[in-house]
Amino acid sequence: RLFSYSDTHRHRLGANYLQIPVNCPYKAKTFHYQRDGPQCVNDNQGGAPNYFPNSFSGPMDDPVGCESCPFTTTGECRRYNSADEDNFSQVGIFWNQVLKPEERDRLVENIGNHLINTQKFIRDRAVKNFGQADPEFGRKLQAHLDSVSNNGVKMSDK
Repeated sequence: RLFSYSDTHRHRLGANYLQIPVNCPYKAKTFHYQRDGPQCVNDNQGGAPNYFPNSFSGPMDDPVGCESCPFTTTGECRRYNSADEDNFSQVGIFWNQVLKPEERDRLVENIGNHLINTQKFIRDRAVKNFGQADPEFGRKLQAHLDSVSNNGVKMSDK
């Protein structure tokens, strides 16, 4: 029965039911990326990004909470280490085998036009990431960003 209490609150009051003062856990302050939605009664984390990891001092894991604690199970339990995931090969396949040359150009232009207003370190990181998917992708994106900045468009230089 206990599992259904929080599920019922989420259904009736919304995802932010723990922010409502009568439901709020006063002894434990949680820092997470959940925001917006009905019953949001706090500052909604301002303009902070709601994804992890981010470069803007978002909530981090508490190492104490990540320690293993023994419990009884049947069968085999393991931890999944996501540190060595391949996040680039599918993008490279999409770039090389799916997109036509004119589609690649449009994709680079769209991504580049959205990166214009970001801080320089984010643009550099994006170019590096797209370059890991395919070196040509990274080069074209960098060339587009350079051409946009040379055409007088103000780019953030922070």
